[in-house]
Amino acid sequence: MTPEESGFGPLLRLHRRSAGLTLEELAEGAGVSVRAIGDMERGRSRSPQARTVTALAGALRLEATDRAAFTEAARAGRRRPEEPAAGWCPLPPDVPDFTGRDPETAWLLQGGQDTPLTVVSGAPGTGKSALAVHAARQAADRYRDGCFFLDLRGLDAEPLPAGEALLRLLKALGVRGRDIPADTEERAALHRALLRDRRALVVLDNAAREAQVRPLLPVAGLGAVWVTARRALTGLEHARRLPLGPLPAGAATAMLGSLLGARTTAADAGALAEIAGHCGRLPLALRIAGTRLLSRPGWTARDLADRLAAQERRLDGLAVGDLHIESAFALSHAQLNREQRLLFRRLALVPGPDFGGDLAAVLTGFPAHLADQFLDDLVELGLLVPVEGDRAAFHDLIRLFAARRLREEESPEETRAVGDRLSRWLLNSGREQGG
Repeated sequence: MTPEESGFGPLLRLHRRSAGLTLEELAEGAGVSVRAIGDMERGRSRSPQARTVTALAGALRLEATDRAAFTEAARAGRRRPEEPAAGWCPLPPDVPDFTGRDPETAWLLQGGQDTPLTVVSGAPGTGKSALAVHAARQAADRYRDGCFFLDLRGLDAEPLPAGEALLRLLKALGVRGRDIPADTEERAALHRALLRDRRALVVLDNAAREAQVRPLLPVAGLGAVWVTARRALTGLEHARRLPLGPLPAGAATAMLGSLLGARTTAADAGALAEIAGHCGRLPLALRIAGTRLLSRPGWTARDLADRLAAQERRLDGLAVGDLHIESAFALSHAQLNREQRLLFRRLALVPGPDFGGDLAAVLTGFPAHLADQFLDDLVELGLLVPVEGDRAAFHDLIRLFAARRLREEESPEETRAVGDRLSRWLLNSGREQGG
Protein backbone atom coordinates (compact mmCIF):
# COMPACT_ATOMS: atom_id res chain seq x y z
CA MET A 1 0.00 0.00 0.00
CA THR A 2 1.40 3.42 -0.99
CA PRO A 3 1.66 6.28 1.54
CA GLU A 4 -1.30 7.99 -0.13
CA GLU A 5 -3.40 4.83 0.19
CA SER A 6 -2.44 4.33 3.83
CA GLY A 7 -4.16 7.48 5.08
CA PHE A 8 -7.14 7.10 7.38
CA GLY A 9 -9.77 7.75 4.71
CA PRO A 10 -8.54 5.15 2.17
CA LEU A 11 -7.90 2.68 5.01
CA LEU A 12 -11.46 3.10 6.28
CA ARG A 13 -12.85 2.51 2.78
CA LEU A 14 -10.63 -0.57 2.32
CA HIS A 15 -11.77 -2.17 5.59
CA ARG A 16 -15.44 -1.33 4.92
CA ARG A 17 -15.34 -2.96 1.50
CA SER A 18 -13.39 -5.95 2.83
CA ALA A 19 -16.13 -6.41 5.44
CA GLY A 20 -18.75 -6.26 2.69
CA LEU A 21 -20.52 -3.29 4.32
CA THR A 22 -22.28 -0.37 2.69
CA LEU A 23 -21.93 3.12 4.10
CA GLU A 24 -25.40 2.81 5.60
CA GLU A 25 -24.64 -0.57 7.24
CA LEU A 26 -21.38 0.71 8.77
CA ALA A 27 -23.13 3.87 9.96
CA GLU A 28 -25.82 1.83 11.71
CA GLY A 29 -23.32 -0.53 13.31
CA ALA A 30 -20.97 2.21 14.56
CA GLY A 31 -23.56 4.82 15.49
CA VAL A 32 -21.88 7.34 13.17
CA SER A 33 -23.70 9.28 10.46
CA VAL A 34 -23.42 8.25 6.82
CA ARG A 35 -22.27 11.76 5.92
CA ALA A 36 -19.50 11.70 8.55
CA ILE A 37 -18.19 8.36 7.27
CA GLY A 38 -18.35 9.61 3.68
CA ASP A 39 -16.40 12.74 4.63
CA MET A 40 -13.76 10.62 6.34
CA GLU A 41 -13.37 8.31 3.35
CA ARG A 42 -13.05 11.25 0.94
CA GLY A 43 -10.47 12.98 3.16
CA ARG A 44 -12.71 15.91 4.03
CA SER A 45 -12.57 14.95 7.69
CA ARG A 46 -9.04 13.88 8.62
CA SER A 47 -9.21 14.14 12.40
CA PRO A 48 -11.97 11.87 13.74
CA GLN A 49 -12.32 11.78 17.49
CA ALA A 50 -10.95 8.78 19.36
CA ARG A 51 -14.39 7.49 20.35
CA THR A 52 -15.49 7.60 16.69
CA VAL A 53 -12.43 5.58 15.64
CA THR A 54 -13.12 3.00 18.36
CA ALA A 55 -16.75 2.67 17.28
CA LEU A 56 -15.77 2.21 13.62
CA ALA A 57 -13.10 -0.37 14.48
CA GLY A 58 -15.65 -2.32 16.50
CA ALA A 59 -18.26 -2.27 13.74
CA LEU A 60 -15.62 -3.38 11.23
CA ARG A 61 -14.59 -6.25 13.59
CA LEU A 62 -10.88 -5.45 13.13
CA GLU A 63 -8.27 -7.78 14.56
CA ALA A 64 -5.67 -6.40 16.98
CA THR A 65 -3.00 -5.67 14.34
CA ASP A 66 -5.42 -4.03 11.92
CA ARG A 67 -7.05 -2.12 14.76
CA ALA A 68 -3.68 -0.69 15.87
CA ALA A 69 -2.84 0.44 12.32
CA PHE A 70 -6.33 1.90 11.93
CA THR A 71 -6.02 3.85 15.18
CA GLU A 72 -2.54 5.11 14.31
CA ALA A 73 -3.72 6.35 10.89
CA ALA A 74 -6.46 8.35 12.60
CA ARG A 75 -4.00 9.72 15.15
CA ALA A 76 -1.61 10.79 12.39
CA GLY A 77 -4.42 12.68 10.71
CA ARG A 78 -5.03 14.61 13.91
CA ARG A 79 -1.43 15.82 14.26
CA ARG A 80 -1.04 19.54 13.67
CA PRO A 81 0.91 20.31 10.51
CA GLU A 82 3.88 22.62 10.75
CA GLU A 83 2.24 25.10 8.34
CA PRO A 84 -1.21 25.44 6.75
CA ALA A 85 -1.68 23.23 3.69
CA ALA A 86 0.15 24.53 0.62
CA GLY A 87 0.94 27.76 2.43
CA TRP A 88 -2.68 28.95 2.55
CA CYS A 89 -3.66 31.36 5.34
CA PRO A 90 -0.48 31.17 7.45
CA LEU A 91 -0.42 32.90 10.81
CA PRO A 92 1.73 36.07 10.60
CA PRO A 93 4.79 36.36 12.85
CA ASP A 94 4.32 37.80 16.32
CA VAL A 95 5.40 41.38 16.99
CA PRO A 96 8.84 40.90 18.64
CA ASP A 97 8.34 43.67 21.21
CA PHE A 98 4.63 43.11 21.83
CA THR A 99 3.69 44.42 25.27
CA GLY A 100 0.89 45.88 27.34
CA ARG A 101 -2.01 43.49 26.69
CA ASP A 102 -1.47 40.72 29.24
CA PRO A 103 -5.07 40.72 30.64
CA GLU A 104 -6.56 40.71 27.14
CA THR A 105 -4.22 37.94 25.99
CA ALA A 106 -5.16 35.81 29.00
CA TRP A 107 -8.86 36.42 28.30
CA LEU A 108 -8.50 35.25 24.70
CA LEU A 109 -6.65 32.12 25.78
CA GLN A 110 -9.40 31.23 28.25
CA GLY A 111 -12.00 30.77 25.48
CA GLY A 112 -13.93 27.53 25.65
CA GLN A 113 -15.64 25.18 23.19
CA ASP A 114 -19.13 26.22 24.31
CA THR A 115 -18.63 29.59 22.63
CA PRO A 116 -16.37 29.01 19.60
CA LEU A 117 -16.77 32.61 18.31
CA THR A 118 -14.82 35.55 19.75
CA VAL A 119 -15.07 39.15 18.48
CA VAL A 120 -12.29 41.66 19.21
CA SER A 121 -13.42 45.18 18.30
CA GLY A 122 -12.13 48.68 18.83
CA ALA A 123 -11.14 52.04 17.43
CA PRO A 124 -8.43 52.47 14.80
CA GLY A 125 -4.95 52.01 16.22
CA THR A 126 -5.86 49.94 19.28
CA GLY A 127 -3.82 46.95 18.10
CA LYS A 128 -6.58 44.40 17.47
CA SER A 129 -4.69 42.44 14.82
CA ALA A 130 -1.43 42.40 16.76
CA LEU A 131 -3.24 41.13 19.88
CA ALA A 132 -5.04 38.37 17.97
CA VAL A 133 -1.83 37.15 16.34
CA HIS A 134 0.10 37.33 19.62
CA ALA A 135 -2.53 35.28 21.46
CA ALA A 136 -2.92 32.83 18.57
CA ARG A 137 0.82 32.16 18.61
CA GLN A 138 0.56 31.31 22.30
CA ALA A 139 -2.46 29.08 21.65
CA ALA A 140 -0.77 27.10 18.85
CA ASP A 141 -0.08 24.03 21.01
CA ARG A 142 -3.74 23.89 22.02
CA TYR A 143 -4.91 23.95 18.39
CA ARG A 144 -2.91 21.01 17.10
CA ASP A 145 -4.70 20.95 13.73
CA GLY A 146 -3.48 24.43 12.87
CA CYS A 147 -3.83 28.16 13.42
CA PHE A 148 -4.91 30.08 10.32
CA PHE A 149 -5.15 33.78 9.50
CA LEU A 150 -7.19 35.54 6.83
CA ASP A 151 -7.44 39.28 6.17
CA LEU A 152 -11.04 40.01 5.17
CA ARG A 153 -10.05 43.49 3.90
CA GLY A 154 -13.01 45.05 5.66
CA LEU A 155 -11.92 48.64 5.01
CA ASP A 156 -11.29 48.17 1.27
CA ALA A 157 -13.73 49.50 -1.28
CA GLU A 158 -14.54 45.84 -2.01
CA PRO A 159 -14.01 43.59 1.05
CA LEU A 160 -13.13 39.95 0.48
CA PRO A 161 -16.32 38.06 -0.55
CA ALA A 162 -17.40 35.25 1.76
CA GLY A 163 -17.16 32.68 -1.03
CA GLU A 164 -13.53 33.58 -1.76
CA ALA A 165 -12.73 33.57 1.96
CA LEU A 166 -14.19 30.06 2.28
CA LEU A 167 -12.20 28.87 -0.72
CA ARG A 168 -8.94 29.96 0.92
CA LEU A 169 -9.87 28.55 4.31
CA LEU A 170 -10.91 25.18 2.89
CA LYS A 171 -7.61 24.94 1.01
CA ALA A 172 -5.79 25.82 4.23
CA LEU A 173 -7.67 23.01 5.97
CA GLY A 174 -6.38 20.56 3.38
CA VAL A 175 -9.33 20.23 1.00
CA ARG A 176 -8.24 19.77 -2.60
CA GLY A 177 -9.47 22.36 -5.08
CA ARG A 178 -11.53 19.82 -7.05
CA ASP A 179 -13.35 18.80 -3.86
CA ILE A 180 -14.42 22.35 -2.92
CA PRO A 181 -18.05 23.06 -3.86
CA ALA A 182 -18.81 26.00 -6.17
CA ASP A 183 -21.77 27.13 -4.06
CA THR A 184 -21.00 29.44 -1.12
CA GLU A 185 -23.56 27.76 1.18
CA GLU A 186 -22.08 24.33 0.47
CA ARG A 187 -18.59 25.69 1.11
CA ALA A 188 -19.82 27.10 4.42
CA ALA A 189 -21.34 23.75 5.42
CA LEU A 190 -18.11 21.93 4.63
CA HIS A 191 -16.08 24.54 6.52
CA ARG A 192 -18.29 24.13 9.61
CA ALA A 193 -17.99 20.36 9.43
CA LEU A 194 -14.21 20.50 9.26
CA LEU A 195 -13.91 22.96 12.15
CA ARG A 196 -16.29 20.93 14.27
CA ASP A 197 -14.08 17.86 13.93
CA ARG A 198 -10.68 19.57 14.10
CA ARG A 199 -8.90 21.39 16.87
CA ALA A 200 -8.08 24.40 14.70
CA LEU A 201 -8.16 28.17 15.23
CA VAL A 202 -9.11 30.59 12.47
CA VAL A 203 -8.35 34.31 12.92
CA LEU A 204 -10.53 36.44 10.65
CA ASP A 205 -8.89 39.84 10.66
CA ASN A 206 -10.34 43.19 9.65
CA ALA A 207 -13.95 42.14 9.10
CA ALA A 208 -16.34 44.54 7.37
CA ARG A 209 -19.83 43.57 8.50
CA GLU A 210 -21.82 40.69 9.94
CA ALA A 211 -22.97 39.44 6.52
CA GLN A 212 -19.36 38.90 5.44
CA VAL A 213 -18.53 36.92 8.58
CA ARG A 214 -21.61 34.74 9.13
CA PRO A 215 -20.83 32.11 6.45
CA LEU A 216 -17.38 31.66 8.03
CA LEU A 217 -18.58 30.96 11.57
CA PRO A 218 -18.16 27.61 13.36
CA VAL A 219 -20.59 25.52 15.33
CA ALA A 220 -19.83 24.14 18.77
CA GLY A 221 -17.02 21.65 18.47
CA LEU A 222 -13.25 21.49 18.54
CA GLY A 223 -12.55 24.50 16.31
CA ALA A 224 -12.70 28.22 17.13
CA VAL A 225 -12.87 31.50 15.21
CA TRP A 226 -11.57 34.88 16.38
CA VAL A 227 -12.79 37.93 14.49
CA THR A 228 -11.22 41.39 14.65
CA ALA A 229 -13.08 44.45 13.41
CA ARG A 230 -13.43 48.16 13.95
CA ARG A 231 -17.18 47.67 14.06
CA ALA A 232 -18.62 45.97 17.13
CA LEU A 233 -20.47 43.47 14.89
CA THR A 234 -23.28 43.37 17.44
CA GLY A 235 -25.47 41.36 15.06
CA LEU A 236 -23.32 38.26 15.58
CA GLU A 237 -25.01 36.24 18.31
CA HIS A 238 -23.50 33.94 20.93
CA ALA A 239 -20.05 35.52 20.76
CA ARG A 240 -17.50 36.27 23.44
CA ARG A 241 -16.68 39.96 23.08
CA LEU A 242 -13.53 41.92 23.81
CA PRO A 243 -13.87 45.68 23.20
CA LEU A 244 -10.33 47.02 22.97
CA GLY A 245 -9.46 50.51 24.15
CA PRO A 246 -6.25 52.48 24.76
CA LEU A 247 -3.54 50.96 26.94
CA PRO A 248 -3.40 51.82 30.65
CA ALA A 249 -1.01 54.69 31.33
CA GLY A 250 1.71 52.51 32.85
CA ALA A 251 1.52 49.94 30.04
CA ALA A 252 1.68 52.69 27.40
CA THR A 253 4.83 54.16 28.92
CA ALA A 254 6.31 50.66 29.26
CA MET A 255 5.62 49.99 25.58
CA LEU A 256 7.55 53.12 24.62
CA GLY A 257 10.43 52.06 26.86
CA SER A 258 10.46 48.61 25.26
CA LEU A 259 10.51 50.10 21.76
CA LEU A 260 13.31 52.54 22.55
CA GLY A 261 15.50 50.21 24.59
CA ALA A 262 18.90 51.73 25.33
CA ARG A 263 17.87 55.08 23.82
CA THR A 264 16.23 56.04 27.12
CA THR A 265 17.30 56.28 30.76
CA ALA A 266 15.50 56.68 34.05
CA ALA A 267 15.70 60.44 33.56
CA ASP A 268 13.43 60.14 30.50
CA ALA A 269 10.51 58.63 32.45
CA GLY A 270 8.57 61.89 32.66
CA ALA A 271 9.01 62.68 28.96
CA LEU A 272 7.95 59.15 27.99
CA ALA A 273 4.79 59.49 30.08
CA GLU A 274 4.02 62.76 28.28
CA ILE A 275 4.57 61.17 24.87
CA ALA A 276 2.25 58.30 25.83
CA GLY A 277 -0.39 60.85 26.83
CA HIS A 278 -0.01 62.79 23.57
CA CYS A 279 -0.45 59.47 21.73
CA GLY A 280 -3.71 58.87 23.57
CA ARG A 281 -2.12 55.57 24.71
CA LEU A 282 -3.00 54.02 21.33
CA PRO A 283 -0.56 51.21 20.43
CA LEU A 284 -0.25 52.33 16.79
CA ALA A 285 0.50 55.93 17.78
CA LEU A 286 3.00 54.75 20.40
CA ARG A 287 4.78 52.58 17.84
CA ILE A 288 4.95 55.50 15.40
CA ALA A 289 6.29 57.84 18.10
CA GLY A 290 8.91 55.32 19.22
CA THR A 291 10.02 54.63 15.66
CA ARG A 292 10.25 58.35 14.92
CA LEU A 293 12.45 58.93 17.94
CA LEU A 294 14.69 56.01 16.99
CA SER A 295 15.08 57.46 13.49
CA ARG A 296 16.29 60.81 14.90
CA PRO A 297 19.57 60.10 16.74
CA GLY A 298 19.90 63.74 17.76
CA TRP A 299 16.52 63.90 19.50
CA THR A 300 15.83 63.16 23.14
CA ALA A 301 12.54 61.94 24.55
CA ARG A 302 11.97 65.48 25.80
CA ASP A 303 12.41 66.83 22.25
CA LEU A 304 9.66 64.56 20.93
CA ALA A 305 7.36 65.27 23.89
CA ASP A 306 7.65 69.00 23.24
CA ARG A 307 6.99 68.56 19.52
CA LEU A 308 3.80 66.58 20.20
CA ALA A 309 2.55 68.99 22.86
CA ALA A 310 1.01 71.39 20.31
CA GLN A 311 -2.40 69.95 19.37
CA GLU A 312 -2.49 71.59 15.94
CA ARG A 313 0.72 69.75 14.98
CA ARG A 314 0.18 66.45 16.77
CA LEU A 315 -1.36 64.41 13.98
CA ASP A 316 1.41 65.46 11.59
CA GLY A 317 3.99 64.62 14.28
CA LEU A 318 2.64 61.07 14.58
CA ALA A 319 3.94 59.97 11.20
CA VAL A 320 7.07 58.12 10.14
CA GLY A 321 7.75 56.57 6.74
CA ASP A 322 4.46 55.22 5.43
CA LEU A 323 2.94 54.99 8.91
CA HIS A 324 0.52 57.82 9.72
CA ILE A 325 -1.94 57.76 12.59
CA GLU A 326 -4.23 60.01 10.54
CA SER A 327 -4.37 57.39 7.77
CA ALA A 328 -5.78 54.84 10.22
CA PHE A 329 -8.58 57.23 11.14
CA ALA A 330 -9.19 58.16 7.50
CA LEU A 331 -9.94 54.52 6.61
CA SER A 332 -12.83 54.48 9.08
CA HIS A 333 -13.96 57.95 8.03
CA ALA A 334 -14.21 56.71 4.44
CA GLN A 335 -16.88 54.22 5.57
CA LEU A 336 -19.25 57.03 6.57
CA ASN A 337 -22.06 58.45 4.46
CA ARG A 338 -22.55 62.20 3.99
CA GLU A 339 -24.81 62.67 7.03
CA GLN A 340 -22.53 60.66 9.32
CA ARG A 341 -19.51 62.68 8.18
CA LEU A 342 -21.34 65.93 8.89
CA LEU A 343 -22.11 64.86 12.44
CA PHE A 344 -18.60 63.47 13.01
CA ARG A 345 -16.77 66.67 12.13
CA ARG A 346 -19.22 69.00 13.89
CA LEU A 347 -18.94 67.05 17.13
CA ALA A 348 -15.43 68.50 17.36
CA LEU A 349 -17.09 71.80 18.32
CA VAL A 350 -18.50 70.38 21.56
CA PRO A 351 -16.60 71.90 24.51
CA GLY A 352 -17.47 69.13 26.98
CA PRO A 353 -16.07 65.61 27.31
CA ASP A 354 -19.16 63.78 25.93
CA PHE A 355 -22.44 64.31 24.10
CA GLY A 356 -25.81 62.74 23.39
CA GLY A 357 -28.37 62.62 20.61
CA ASP A 358 -29.99 65.93 21.59
CA LEU A 359 -26.74 67.80 21.06
CA ALA A 360 -26.10 65.88 17.82
CA ALA A 361 -29.46 67.12 16.54
CA VAL A 362 -28.55 70.73 17.37
CA LEU A 363 -25.24 70.48 15.51
CA THR A 364 -26.74 68.99 12.36
CA GLY A 365 -30.38 69.99 12.22
CA PHE A 366 -31.32 66.33 11.81
CA PRO A 367 -34.49 64.97 13.46
CA ALA A 368 -33.78 63.53 16.91
CA HIS A 369 -34.24 59.89 15.86
CA LEU A 370 -31.78 60.27 12.95
CA ALA A 371 -29.24 62.11 15.10
CA ASP A 372 -29.42 59.25 17.63
CA GLN A 373 -28.96 56.68 14.86
CA PHE A 374 -25.95 58.45 13.34
CA LEU A 375 -24.36 58.80 16.77
CA ASP A 376 -24.79 55.05 17.28
CA ASP A 377 -23.25 54.43 13.85
CA LEU A 378 -20.13 56.37 14.83
CA VAL A 379 -19.86 54.32 18.02
CA GLU A 380 -20.34 51.09 16.07
CA LEU A 381 -17.48 51.98 13.72
CA GLY A 382 -15.13 52.84 16.57
CA LEU A 383 -14.87 56.57 15.81
CA LEU A 384 -16.60 57.33 19.11
CA VAL A 385 -16.54 55.45 22.41
CA PRO A 386 -19.69 54.81 24.45
CA VAL A 387 -19.86 56.36 27.90
CA GLU A 388 -22.45 56.37 30.65
CA GLY A 389 -26.05 56.16 29.50
CA ASP A 390 -26.67 56.92 25.84
CA ARG A 391 -23.78 59.34 25.54
CA ALA A 392 -20.57 59.04 23.56
CA ALA A 393 -17.14 60.66 23.48
CA PHE A 394 -14.08 61.11 21.26
CA HIS A 395 -10.69 59.58 21.75
CA ASP A 396 -8.33 62.57 22.01
CA LEU A 397 -6.55 61.93 18.70
CA ILE A 398 -9.79 61.24 16.84
CA ARG A 399 -11.16 64.54 18.12
CA LEU A 400 -8.15 66.26 16.53
CA PHE A 401 -8.86 64.38 13.30
CA ALA A 402 -12.53 65.48 13.39
CA ALA A 403 -11.47 69.10 13.97
CA ARG A 404 -9.20 68.89 10.92
CA ARG A 405 -12.04 67.52 8.84
CA LEU A 406 -14.20 70.42 9.99
CA ARG A 407 -11.60 72.99 8.97
CA GLU A 408 -11.08 71.38 5.57
CA GLU A 409 -14.69 70.55 4.68
CA GLU A 410 -16.68 73.54 5.98
CA SER A 411 -16.21 77.25 5.54
CA PRO A 412 -15.37 79.49 8.50
CA GLU A 413 -18.82 81.08 8.16
CA GLU A 414 -20.58 77.71 8.40
CA THR A 415 -18.46 76.68 11.37
CA ARG A 416 -19.13 79.96 13.14
CA ALA A 417 -22.89 79.66 12.58
CA VAL A 418 -22.97 76.12 13.96
CA GLY A 419 -20.84 77.18 16.92
CA ASP A 420 -23.21 80.07 17.71
CA ARG A 421 -26.22 77.74 17.53
CA LEU A 422 -24.46 75.29 19.85
CA SER A 423 -23.57 78.05 22.35
CA ARG A 424 -27.17 79.30 22.48
CA TRP A 425 -28.49 75.80 23.01
CA LEU A 426 -25.99 75.06 25.79
CA LEU A 427 -26.84 78.39 27.47
CA ASN A 428 -30.58 77.72 27.32
CA SER A 429 -30.10 74.17 28.58
CA GLY A 430 -28.06 75.50 31.51
CA ARG A 431 -30.80 77.97 32.40
CA GLU A 432 -33.49 75.29 32.28
CA GLN A 433 -31.49 72.93 34.48
CA GLY A 434 -30.82 75.77 36.90
CA GLY A 435 -34.53 76.29 37.27
